[in-house]
Amino acid sequence: MRVMRVAAAALLMLAISVGAIASATAQSPGEGAPPMMQPKPAARPAPRNPATTQPTPAPGATAAREPDIAYGAYQRGYYVTAFGEATRRVEQLNDVKAMTLLGELYSNGFGIKRDDNKAAEWYRIAAERGDREAMFALAMLHFSGRTKPASREEGAKLLATAAKLGQASAAYDLGLLYLEGQLFPQDFARAAALFRSAAQVGSPEAQ
Repeated sequence: MRVMRVAAAALLMLAISVGAIASATAQSPGEGAPPMMQPKPAARPAPRNPATTQPTPAPGATAAREPDIAYGAYQRGYYVTAFGEATRRVEQLNDVKAMTLLGELYSNGFGIKRDDNKAAEWYRIAAERGDREAMFALAMLHFSGRTKPASREEGAKLLATAAKLGQASAAYDLGLLYLEGQLFPQDFARAAALFRSAAQVGSPEAQ
């Protein structure tokens, strides 16, 4: 794994160098910047009608406005409180992030007995609703064999989807799979692109 990470770092540096050269050659010396356009005067806002009905909040807006006590408690290490608040948010608000947090608590045995099956189930529910963190966490359970049935192929699919949604660690780990060349045909260019993407969105492994 250490060799793969060194190779990944080398590919990332190569990809960044190629991008820098391409950017430099694209700028022809002597070309001036386009003349600045005069901004159009801003249109006056229409007067508000007091009788106008307020718009209906979008689904999930209530969950977004309410302070996330569950995650705050989790960050401070109050895992029992985090579990109770996350459960409440799921029951009352159908909060996807709270579902992922429940998966995390079960996965690590924080505030409750560790249960890989329940962790995988909560991650799966949240992943089906589009949460990229849940997708990445569930992929890790597949690769570590902690979910039944475990499948590296399913884990790779989850990584690919999470990476498309901007999950940095998923992009990096997917790059390692392309570098490894077992689940996918070995593709150094694709691996380099994924490492570069991971670095751009802040993956600590790709720094």
